[in-house]
Amino acid sequence: MKKGLSFIIVTVLFLSTCLFFVSIKSNNENNSDKIKIVATLFPQYDFAKQIGGDKVEVSLLLTPGTETHTYEPTPQDIIRINNSDLFVYTGKYMEPWSERIAMSIDSNTKILDASKNINLIKSDHDEDEHEDSEAHEEDVDEHEEEQHHEHEHVHEFDPHIWLNPQNAVQMVKNITEELCKISPENAEYFNNNANNYIKQIEELDSEAENIIKESGKNKVAFGGAFAYAYFIDRYKLEYVSAYDSCGEDTEPSVANVKKVIDYMNQNSLKVIFYQELSSGRIADSIAKETNSKKLVFHTVHNASQDEINRGETYVSLMRKNIENLKEALK
Repeated sequence: MKKGLSFIIVTVLFLSTCLFFVSIKSNNENNSDKIKIVATLFPQYDFAKQIGGDKVEVSLLLTPGTETHTYEPTPQDIIRINNSDLFVYTGKYMEPWSERIAMSIDSNTKILDASKNINLIKSDHDEDEHEDSEAHEEDVDEHEEEQHHEHEHVHEFDPHIWLNPQNAVQMVKNITEELCKISPENAEYFNNNANNYIKQIEELDSEAENIIKESGKNKVAFGGAFAYAYFIDRYKLEYVSAYDSCGEDTEPSVANVKKVIDYMNQNSLKVIFYQELSSGRIADSIAKETNSKKLVFHTVHNASQDEINRGETYVSLMRKNIENLKEALK
């Protein structure tokens, strides 16, 4: 009796194990048809998912909350990219470390600079100067020289190109074009998805324009790191900021903080913006001095794990920015 029971148990375990491995093999075969994409930052990650739908498998290179400017790729990151079909990054002046990764790829992985055909804006110290996208096609002869100037390149141009929705549309087009090259048989599917998402982005753009027009105001204040040149430029806003750039690695000067406070008081501004994933400590101080409200203005370049779990997208995060902008322009 016991012998018969043991035989039944062994047989059941054996069959279960076989079914388990068959299931794994089946899943792997199903996934093998999907285009594997690695994107450096959240906007490209979201765009690729929206365009590719169920034809793609997209992963985000930088984990939620990672500081983009100080990021160092791991050997595992390099392996993951080499095993992908498409690597999407933002451009050598935006993420110099990404270009180093791109240069090191020894597989058939396609490489896409998502900032292709987008005019770049100089960082705050040269905020009114624009550079045609051809500029970031120039090659740096010495790899060591590029590493030496890496920090400078990150700050030479404002990297947050997607904060101008018109640039986001171009990024969607760039990714769509590349996916159609990789999988021509799915071109119609990709183009339909892209057009649907572009429509959402364009609606968002019109909404922001209407809010600014109806408010009759165009002045805003930032108490945190400033990373919004493309948004400011798109909607012809006037602004004041406690920081000169997108980095909060140094404290703003007392004079800069006072400048923000004076500007807000003179223009009766009741909202001070600060960046997501930051403490907002300087914005807190300014809010107390000006009796104003502290609100987040999302850079969208790096969503939190919570936001990703909630299914936030570029459009949903930008819509929250526009809602907060409406509050600021009351």
